[in-house]
Amino acid sequence: MTTSIHALIFSCLLCCLCSGVQAAQQIAMVLPRPVRNTEAAFQNFLRNRGVQAEYTILTYSGKPQDAPALVEKLRSLKPDLIYSWGEPTTLAIAGPAATPRPQDYIRDTPIVFAEVADPLASKLVEDLDRPGRNLSGVSHVAPLVAQMRALRSYSEFRKLGYITNPRDPLSLAVRRDLERVAARSGFELIDEVVPLDALGQPDVRLLRQTIARVAARGSDFLYIGPGALLSFTLREVVTTAALEAKLPTFCATGNATGSPPRCLFGLLPNSPNAGRLAAYKAAQILIDRKPITSLPIESLDRFTLFINMPVALALEKYPPLELLDAAELIGERREPARGR
Repeated sequence: MTTSIHALIFSCLLCCLCSGVQAAQQIAMVLPRPVRNTEAAFQNFLRNRGVQAEYTILTYSGKPQDAPALVEKLRSLKPDLIYSWGEPTTLAIAGPAATPRPQDYIRDTPIVFAEVADPLASKLVEDLDRPGRNLSGVSHVAPLVAQMRALRSYSEFRKLGYITNPRDPLSLAVRRDLERVAARSGFELIDEVVPLDALGQPDVRLLRQTIARVAARGSDFLYIGPGALLSFTLREVVTTAALEAKLPTFCATGNATGSPPRCLFGLLPNSPNAGRLAAYKAAQILIDRKPITSLPIESLDRFTLFINMPVALALEKYPPLELLDAAELIGERREPARGR
């Protein structure tokens, strides 16, 4: 009898101890690039919230033909949550909201994305406030009106260049928005199209010629929108070709501003903030047990004006002095030579 009581007490104690030890949450992070400060901020936020997590990093090539293998790898991992960065990566694993083949995508695991410019234009969701599917996350692009205001704070312009990717719904949506803003604000939109080769892939050689043509048509700036092709995949080609054509560039995302990419300036998000906001949503799922279908997709509300000073000097297009105190400068701050 005594032995049975001792065994029962030991069993109860063991259960209590085990109940206090939580298994680590399994989180898969799917990226088209190495881990950066966005992901570090995501992990730190969850750690500070007391979430014990083990992370598996998967790389997506950006090639649609590699997406099925990526989806199968995620299914074999069976993570508790998936973090994805950027529009192409998120589309590759989550698929469009309305697709005839939902079985080709992850539909039964929560997916939280960071830095998707326009989830509606990308067809990831049909409603930002109530996504209604296993997907939520953070949009990171400043409103277009605010971007145009930032452009004019640097320099007045009459013609704005833009290169449309006809295969990207987001790029097409940005062009439509630019056309509306141009009609309302009184500037001319100089629109060219990404040249494609015989296989339907971007032709880099002809793209350089296209950028030179945008400059020759009198554009005061080239607007590099949030579409992944020009702002991320070919960012070095685009910004270098624009610099060679003496065409100043304005960037809507932070992918094209640093070295070696040579974007002149842009109104950009704080990437760690995007990571923290995405982590907040992950915590709502993992800790608060809120259904992801009810979590709204949110936008960052603060942005910083970045100016690439070496590019400004190379173009001899120095920013107004009053802008220097309000902007974050990339590269060395130097006064331009003033000849008389």
